[in-house]
Amino acid sequence: MIALSTARDEVAHTARTSGFAEAFAGLFESRGASALVRAGTSEHVTASCLVVDPDTEAVLLNHHRRAGAWMQFGGHLESGDVSLRDAARREATEESGLERFRWVSPAPLELHVHDLAGDFGTCRRHFDVVYGAVASAGQNPAVSDESLDVAWFSIDELPTALMPDLVTRLPQLYRAAVAAHAADGR
Repeated sequence: MIALSTARDEVAHTARTSGFAEAFAGLFESRGASALVRAGTSEHVTASCLVVDPDTEAVLLNHHRRAGAWMQFGGHLESGDVSLRDAARREATEESGLERFRWVSPAPLELHVHDLAGDFGTCRRHFDVVYGAVASAGQNPAVSDESLDVAWFSIDELPTALMPDLVTRLPQLYRAAVAAHAADGR
């Protein structure tokens, strides 16, 4: 289980807070450790991972079954996760089928808060911590039970059925992931 202090530290080191740092601080203050548990409250922390291939200028997305839209890999924290980054890795591996990718940075790329509608049960708002990873578009992804499809897209030719908030965010996230990867020098 992720310790509240670990989650706070990871959130504090996020490269781009997108104006949501105060919302995360408020959630942690009001909910404490229950903010890290799906069953703890209808508003809780999630972790996600944007997988990119800078060589082909592509991004790997999944067509999420419940949301009915394309998005990065991510989801709820689980008891075996020791950090938000660990949760993001688990989600990316489970939902993409990829076993080989590397982090673009030890810190998250972005914080984001979004409301949920539709078939998400008691979940009403996700406080998402977005990490970035690099993989080769030559790897073949696999569709999980949570997805309708998983595919690589050119950053210039994204699917029309993106999550509404990703229409403007995805190109910025992609550029942030590529820049972090280049700064890492691997």
